[in-house]
Amino acid sequence: MLKRSLSLLLALLMLFPLLAACGNREKAIDILEDGYSDYVIVCPSGKDDDSKAENKTALALFEAIKKDLGVSLKCVNDSAGGEEQPETAAEILVGATNRRESQKYLEGLRLKDYVITYENDRVVILGGSPEATAEAVEYFIEKYVNKTEKKITVYKNRNDTVLYPYAVGKLSVNGVPLSDYTIVYPEDADKATDAELCAYYTALALADYLELNAGIRLSVVDDDTTEADYEILVGETERAASQEASKKALQKDQYILMSKGTKLIMLGNSYMVGGAASALVNLHFASQGVNVDINTTDIPTTPTPKTFTFEKATSAILMIGDGMGDNHINATLDSGKLESFIARDLPHQSFCTTASQSVIDGKKGYTDSAAAATALATGYKTLNGYLGMDENKVVRENVRELAHDAGANTGVLTTDAITGATPSGFLCHHKDRNATSTLQKQINALIEEEKIDYCKGSVSNLATPARTALNSLSADGADFFMMIEEAHIDKRSHEGDTSMSRMQDCVVRYNQCIAYVVAFVMLHPNTALIITADHETGGLTKQPDGSYVFENETSTDYWQHTNNNAPIFALGEGVEALVRSDTITDNTLVAKHIAGIFGDTNFGE
Repeated sequence: MLKRSLSLLLALLMLFPLLAACGNREKAIDILEDGYSDYVIVCPSGKDDDSKAENKTALALFEAIKKDLGVSLKCVNDSAGGEEQPETAAEILVGATNRRESQKYLEGLRLKDYVITYENDRVVILGGSPEATAEAVEYFIEKYVNKTEKKITVYKNRNDTVLYPYAVGKLSVNGVPLSDYTIVYPEDADKATDAELCAYYTALALADYLELNAGIRLSVVDDDTTEADYEILVGETERAASQEASKKALQKDQYILMSKGTKLIMLGNSYMVGGAASALVNLHFASQGVNVDINTTDIPTTPTPKTFTFEKATSAILMIGDGMGDNHINATLDSGKLESFIARDLPHQSFCTTASQSVIDGKKGYTDSAAAATALATGYKTLNGYLGMDENKVVRENVRELAHDAGANTGVLTTDAITGATPSGFLCHHKDRNATSTLQKQINALIEEEKIDYCKGSVSNLATPARTALNSLSADGADFFMMIEEAHIDKRSHEGDTSMSRMQDCVVRYNQCIAYVVAFVMLHPNTALIITADHETGGLTKQPDGSYVFENETSTDYWQHTNNNAPIFALGEGVEALVRSDTITDNTLVAKHIAGIFGDTNFGE
């Protein structure tokens, strides 16, 4: 209920207009009455996506006026009439047109802010983004279009500005608006197979954070792009400022955030570059109240190593590489498709048990994904095939349900079908993992009853939807739980040696997602991240000649799971209690640790 109340409060704040009379009395002006108006609707003429979106919004206004008032206004783009703009004109400006009035007000708007005003005979309807402009038009139709009297009334000396309640106000560095900056990462870091990948995903995560929390959208480019006046340099770019600062040696848990001239420099080994980004937004731009402006003047001007520290975890992310043993990682590294598996750079690493109750009872030779997911989700060992219930078919609460009941947002994302065994372990309760129709009904009910906030399966590029989901779940500072699964490491491993290369491609894809999620966690230091697998598939073994072979063939052209321990990695406050290099972690402890974050210290068996 807490998150719903917060959402309602934010919505009310967003819809509350600030009426600025500028010291003069408002004067009502009817720009359409008695079925006539000499006003025209003007929209942007650009071919970019934003302009196209605002053109559709302008058309929506045209249709609303026609429907409600019976008048068809002329609708033109802002290139009509040439470059010369008259001082005054009977125009309704929708979106970021080239008119002086639009540009004047656009400068002061953040992405979700909007304004409706009347100036120089022009009506300005404008948002800081196409989405906000659409909301402004809806507001205009509701408040300015009088369906009863069949007229449109605007007000001279009135400025209706709706400010979205961002965590922070306008941000600046030594007096320079942060919105003037461009985020720069090393060329080809987005394609990197080593730790440089972290610089790229940190750049994206930083841009996402600023968009969601400050309402500014910064361009993200590589260092092959022409140098801009103001830049945030993420990672060891080719810019001179980055190169000079990178000479300073750093420990694994250290980062550098510094300012030099018009550049902000962020450095760190592997994922720790995210520590610098986190320091910028969580220390120097720490919220001082909703929409309160911040000008930071104390960013170091010399390369001073800082040690990164996490905060008490109130959110959790569990990543599962289905079927991924340590050998799958090694095989991918040895193939040359990866130079670095990002999770191996994390400070907490060990191995995790995988055996189900069926294995413990001697009735099965290895776990299946249903029993393994149930252990990771509920803290109970169970029989193969069971989902969300113990060996006695008693329904057991999973950590996603616990988090939801605690008021957190929750999500499940997978490259498998959403009814697959692993996602179903966090969504369903049933004795048969193959009862697809029943599982789908349970999932549909969760969505319809709003008991889950993000639920998506059968995705391909895992990092992209993970980025969307995490930013949605964490919006407005909400606590959250999310499970992310890469399912195809397992599927390709079941196919044996003929799919070795495809299996390695899946590990690469999983690594890219890990890189973004780790960057996200660094910017949200009250989040605990656990990366593991439900089991190992195929008995992948390195041969004396350096090649890898799947050895656990149980039937013709089919390779099965094994009882090998799965790798487990962790990042965040408190995870050292779960993942220790000198101890094998039981898979049920994963659920228990996550449950503790959401307030239940007696979770599981």
